[in-house]
Amino acid sequence: MRLQKPTLAAIIALALSLAGCSTPSNDTDSTTEQPSSPPETSSTAAVGSSPQPPVPSSAAAADSTPITIDIDGGTVTGTLSSNAAARSLIEQLPLTLSFRDYGGQEKIAELPEALSLDGVPAGDSAEPLTIGYYAPDRALVLYYESVGYSRGIVRIGSFDDLAAIRDQTSGFTARLAPAN
Repeated sequence: MRLQKPTLAAIIALALSLAGCSTPSNDTDSTTEQPSSPPETSSTAAVGSSPQPPVPSSAAAADSTPITIDIDGGTVTGTLSSNAAARSLIEQLPLTLSFRDYGGQEKIAELPEALSLDGVPAGDSAEPLTIGYYAPDRALVLYYESVGYSRGIVRIGSFDDLAAIRDQTSGFTARLAPAN
């Protein structure tokens, strides 16, 4: 069998592929390098290149708005997200709304003004503890049961006390306001 002499291009290609496989020397203290690893990981997750869901950053938390929902002397706390619909609801606060039960899965109240739909999906599903907007009816919705996908549902936030909403047996009035 006759062996061929490697070409310059083959040698360069081999050298470049091996350069990416090198390991760092042990001359540096590994504990000083570790703090730089989490920002690289979180920035990768933030752009969605990782198959795992991104961890909420402090910037995302800063973009949300805490609210209170006052019902019959009790207070439920919640958070509105930073999408266009949630921002346009925040501009309308404080609001006093009349809620009614709908379908044994949600409490619904008509809003005085439609919310912006800029950049939001055409539809969504909702889990218990979700604050939503149902665009066709211009309604604010507090979900206490899971609701499958429906065109017109926009998730705009969440609330923290399922029983306080679910256990309202008749129509009720609630005041929504930014938390202090």
